[in-house]
Amino acid sequence: MSTTNSGPKARELDEQTLDEVRKRIGIPVRYSPRNHNEVSSTDSFRHFARAYGDDNRLYNDPAYAAASSWGSPIAPPLYPFVSGIARPVEHSEVEQAILRASDPLAGIGQYMCGERWIFPKPIRVGDALWHSETLHSADLRTSEFGGGVGALVSRRHSWEEVDGAPYALRFLDFWHADRAKSKKAGKNRQIERTHYSDEQIEQIEAVYEAEIVRGATPRTVADVAAGDALGPIAKGPLSVTDIVAWHVGVGWGVYGGGTSRIAFRNRRRVPRFYVRNELGFFDSAQRCHWDDEWAQRMGHPGAYDYGVMRTNWMVHLVTDWMGDDAWIWKLSASVRKFNYLGDTHLVSGVVCDVDRGMGTATIDVEGRNQRGEVTCDARVVVLLPPTGGGPARIPDFDPSQIPEASAP
Repeated sequence: MSTTNSGPKARELDEQTLDEVRKRIGIPVRYSPRNHNEVSSTDSFRHFARAYGDDNRLYNDPAYAAASSWGSPIAPPLYPFVSGIARPVEHSEVEQAILRASDPLAGIGQYMCGERWIFPKPIRVGDALWHSETLHSADLRTSEFGGGVGALVSRRHSWEEVDGAPYALRFLDFWHADRAKSKKAGKNRQIERTHYSDEQIEQIEAVYEAEIVRGATPRTVADVAAGDALGPIAKGPLSVTDIVAWHVGVGWGVYGGGTSRIAFRNRRRVPRFYVRNELGFFDSAQRCHWDDEWAQRMGHPGAYDYGVMRTNWMVHLVTDWMGDDAWIWKLSASVRKFNYLGDTHLVSGVVCDVDRGMGTATIDVEGRNQRGEVTCDARVVVLLPPTGGGPARIPDFDPSQIPEASAP
C-alpha cells in the first residue's frame, strides 16, 4: 500500500535520515484503530479466505474442518495480520522524546515490498491473539522500483498468547522512495492497459475451472520430489470489485478508515493520510487502490492492489497443493512490480528441495501477469504430515530462522 503525506517538506533519503529512523528500533507501537478481528471465529476465517478468493473447505466449512486431522476449524495462514488485540504499551521518557520528534520519513512515498513469516501454531476458534509491533531495521538500498536509492524499512509484528507463546511472527518490509523521483522515472505511466478478447477470457476461465484442491487426501514426503510443479491458478483480471471484496474480509488496516463521522474522526487522528480530491473534499490517500485518477497523479497508469493480496495468492496455491494435514511453516515473499486494475496473474510454483528427515518441502512460487512479467515471488517451507496419519508436526519456534529482507 502507498501513502501520501502533506505538510512539511520531506527530508532527503540519506544515512542521516536513516539514523533518525533507527532511533525508533525496538520501541513498541501504540495502536489506535482496533484490529478487524479481535477474537477468532469461523466467520472471520471464512471472510478472510474469501477476501483473496479461496474457497478451500478447511477454512470455509466448520464441520469439514472439525472432521480433519486438526480436530477443529483453523485460520488461513495469513489471517493474523488483520487480527488480534493490541498489547498495552507504556513508553519510557526516552522513548517518548524520540516519538515526539517528527517522523523522519514523513512525505516520502511508501510501498509494501515484501514480508517474512514463521507460523509456530494453528489459530483456532476463540483464540485471542495479543499483537505487538516494533520497528526492526532500516537500510538504504538501490532499486529500479522507485527511481533509484530508497530505504528498506522492516517492522516486526508478533501475535501471541497472553503469556507470550507465539502464534505467528511477521517481518513486514516497506520500500520508501522519493515520489518526485519516482514520477520522473515515468516507466510505469507508459504501461498499456489490457483489453481482453473473448478468447483471452476463455483461457483465464479454463485455469479457474482446472484448479484442484488436495483437501483430505494426505500428501506425505514420499509423494513429493524436487522438480514437482504446482498450479497454475488464476487471479484476475483485477477489478475494483476485487478490492472491495478484499476490504470486506480484512477491514481498513492500521491507518483506519470508514465513512461519515467515523471517517471525519479518523482524519482528525491521522490528517496527513487524507488529501482533497478533484471535487475539493477530503478522501483517503488509500484510494490509490481503487481510484485510477488518484493513482495516475502519482505516475501510475491506474489503481493498483495491495502487495499482501499477492502473498495470499501465492499461499493459496500452496495450500491447494499440500492438503489439509500439511502446514505452512515459513514464508518469505517479495513484491517486484505493481499489479494494476485489469491485470491477470497466473500463480505457479516448483518444489526446489525435499528434506525427508525433517518432512519438509521447500517451494518457489511466482506470480506472472498477462504481460509475462513476474510481479511477485515467494519461498515457502511446508511441513508434510507423517505417513501414519495425523497433522504435520510443527517444530519449536526458532526466531533466528527469519529470512533477510530484499529490496524490490
